[in-house]
Amino acid sequence: MNFQDLIKNICEEENIEYNLISEGWCFVLKKNNITKYILGYSFSLNDQALGSIINDKYALYEVCKLRNLPIIEHQILFRPNSNHDNNAYYKALEYFNKKDHNVVIKPNNGSLGDEVYHIKNKDDINNILDNLFTHHYSLSICPFYHIDSEYRVIVLDGVVKLIFEKIRPTVIGDGVSTIKELLLKLNPWYFENIALDSYDYILKKDEVFTYDWRFNLSKGATAKLVSDKKLYKKLENLALQITNSLNARFVSVDIINCQNNLYLLEINSRVCINKVCHFIKDDNLVKKIYKEAILKMFEE
Repeated sequence: MNFQDLIKNICEEENIEYNLISEGWCFVLKKNNITKYILGYSFSLNDQALGSIINDKYALYEVCKLRNLPIIEHQILFRPNSNHDNNAYYKALEYFNKKDHNVVIKPNNGSLGDEVYHIKNKDDINNILDNLFTHHYSLSICPFYHIDSEYRVIVLDGVVKLIFEKIRPTVIGDGVSTIKELLLKLNPWYFENIALDSYDYILKKDEVFTYDWRFNLSKGATAKLVSDKKLYKKLENLALQITNSLNARFVSVDIINCQNNLYLLEINSRVCINKVCHFIKDDNLVKKIYKEAILKMFEE
């Protein structure tokens, strides 16, 4: 069930009036003469300022550093000739050299893993900045982290509701199947809608192929629930430390493991978890989380 259908279904079960407006981008919900909103995947729970900070990678980095929270490093780059021009091209090259010629550049307010570039060649920097600055006011540059695993933790009012691991779309050859066939078997919900003609060749037995270096479900990654109790507790404790410190009510917290060290990668105030339904056995879990979030909006 897609997100819109989930919300409609919840509203009907809870006798909540709803209107879907703005080309399907905004829900207007009404119950007991109280009106609340869902914009995209953002619920009327976090305050507006915090939501804006969370969705701003550099602002979130600075806030977390003030709180001594373990977050990955970020530096901001502003569009040249803007009011905040900070000599982005020079700063990007300087940062690239400082970080062992291995960095990531992405939109400062980006999401879904879109327009994220892993850069190991300095000659690529100017072209990527030229491209991104045509439609983004600010960019984020950070060191490239060698991520062993990545997790998403869903927190609602100080309680962890869901933890799952995001797994890069990687297949292992059997000497018979093409990469296309292996990817379709791995994640049919994603790859059946992707052009895979260029992947129509057979992997050797035990040969490993990774379709994308990112861990985003929107880029073909798969997911599984975290079942290891010790790991679950570590992720739960860190996510609650972060969200309680920031006073964030309903968010997803992305945590990475790098050589047995856990770091905050990012927080999302847009809580998009319906894709995980493809990979977990409990089809109602996501619906329960969204329902509780909606009901909490009307408790205020």
